[in-house]
Amino acid sequence: MKKMMMMLVAGLVSLAMTAPVLAVTKIDLSTTYSGANLHAETCREFAKRIKEATNGEVIITVHEGGALGLKDEDNFTSVADGIVPMASILMGSAIGTSPIYGLSTSPFLVKDFKEAKLLNDIARPYYDKEAARLNQRILYTAPWPSSSIHAKRPINTYADIKGLRIRTYDKNGTDVLKKAGANAVVMSWGDVYPALATGAIDSVLTSSTSAVAGKFWEVLSDTTRINFAIPLNMININNDTFNSLTKSQQETFIKVGRDMETRQWKIAETAMDAEEAILKKNGIKIHSTISDELAGKLKKSGSYIIDAWRKKTGAAGKEILDQFEAKRKAL
Repeated sequence: MKKMMMMLVAGLVSLAMTAPVLAVTKIDLSTTYSGANLHAETCREFAKRIKEATNGEVIITVHEGGALGLKDEDNFTSVADGIVPMASILMGSAIGTSPIYGLSTSPFLVKDFKEAKLLNDIARPYYDKEAARLNQRILYTAPWPSSSIHAKRPINTYADIKGLRIRTYDKNGTDVLKKAGANAVVMSWGDVYPALATGAIDSVLTSSTSAVAGKFWEVLSDTTRINFAIPLNMININNDTFNSLTKSQQETFIKVGRDMETRQWKIAETAMDAEEAILKKNGIKIHSTISDELAGKLKKSGSYIIDAWRKKTGAAGKEILDQFEAKRKAL
């Protein structure tokens, strides 16, 4: 009996030594956001779900706060070129390479999350086609709460924008605010707080999410809801990286991405009220409505952005906007 047991143990040891060891695929994901920021959290959650769903066969390492040395405007082309295999990309930061991605930051095009979701659903096939052209795949989109102006004073009138040294997140915001007389500049998120602290800028066009993550109450005093846009981030993977995964792993990435998209749209829709409550608790004055004069002039000054986008994107842009105008009436 003892001899049989020893033979059995020896056999099991031999089997363990000859069994193939499952390879672990490691993937880096770049994001300029960090900590409690909604768009850092979604990257961590995606990585967690992928690890669990693949039983540890795929490990995604999230490099927060621009730790890989990439700014917002770098991430899209870096994924295309394979410099980094994955990134969370602010769509508006890809305008220079692909004008189609300027849609979600087109000023005053959508009035709420229902319209933003409808617009995204209509535009998504065009986004996917452009991503594929540039050697990448969109795993999911994740919206921001609507963009406000965070400053050292309330923005009551159109004239109040004049003279603001304001950070924007893409060319669309810069162009509109410059037209209103602001000294507007595109700035990657990681550079914003240092610029505020040193006085290089005195205001920021961004979401309540970023205002909380950036602890704006330490350097600013007022938040004015101008509902400029509901921007999107897209979480993209390089096609060569995606194609190197097994068929099962690819299917997992697609499914988890689909689930994350549903999750993020639900989270973002309710985030603004909770985040503005945090801002208010810490001393920021919240101005939740703006005058008709300010709203009207901002919308008028931004209308040329949408017209220019339509011209740059040709037939695709016209198809998207035509479908959107037809379907938004039923919301």
